[in-house]
Amino acid sequence: MTTQKTDEGLFTTEQIFNQRMQDCFWGIGEKTPNRKNLKKGNKVVFYMASPQKVFAGTATLNSSCFMLNDSQKNEYSHGKEFYSPIYGVLLKDIEIWSTPKPVLELLPYLQFIDNKRHWGSYFQGGVRQLEKVDFEVIINESILPPTNQSKIDSQAEFALETHLEDFIYKNWEKINWGSKLELYKTEEQDGRQFPAGIWSIDLLALDKNNNDFVVIELKKGKTSDTTVGQISRYISWIKKYVAEASQNVRGIIIAKDVDEALKYAVMDMSNIEIKTYQVNFFLQSFEK
Repeated sequence: MTTQKTDEGLFTTEQIFNQRMQDCFWGIGEKTPNRKNLKKGNKVVFYMASPQKVFAGTATLNSSCFMLNDSQKNEYSHGKEFYSPIYGVLLKDIEIWSTPKPVLELLPYLQFIDNKRHWGSYFQGGVRQLEKVDFEVIINESILPPTNQSKIDSQAEFALETHLEDFIYKNWEKINWGSKLELYKTEEQDGRQFPAGIWSIDLLALDKNNNDFVVIELKKGKTSDTTVGQISRYISWIKKYVAEASQNVRGIIIAKDVDEALKYAVMDMSNIEIKTYQVNFFLQSFEK
């Protein structure tokens, strides 16, 4: 949740949050990822991106996600188009923390954020599912688990792969994908670290030639079996929750090289292909 500038003026994060807490209601966009997974009784935590990046409070869903009728749209819009949603959920047991909890202080302990360097992208998308352990970390810092040193070491060891995602994202239009791919976009998300249930897809794209969804997963030092298992799971999730009946979903694994395990893991999977990359490094003399 961030500050929003509209034709009706500037809505600050605090205004949006406080209004919705008073309403005991939260508006949901039609294409918000995980919208269909919101069920009555779910526990939720609210994140505010500006002016500070903090967790601001919790609530329990008092309904599943539903489409508003005309009366409800009028009730929750407060006469402003900005507050007029198509879908939403009712809230109860709302707790607004007098002292919000900075994300950076909890970052080392949050397991759903693999790439700590670009953690902000994990908060895009409007709704993201969390494992219970991450939810408990956020609401009760006294039970913080020890940091996973092996995970930190792994991230350092595979720094190149970590920066690879950044490079691909920033140079998307210059990359030859073999077909015309563009990052998938919703109202809140641009396809990078796209929320898929409790997981995050590295990059989600659409093929402009045939309207297929394309799940792109970077190997990033993971085992071949893990990578193939992940992308297969993501493909199934996109088929169920995002793609239309007429849309196919395929996957691309990007790896530095292909070992025997990866080759055989995808051999009979016609909907998954592998692309490798090379890094060229040049030094140029500087004339004084």
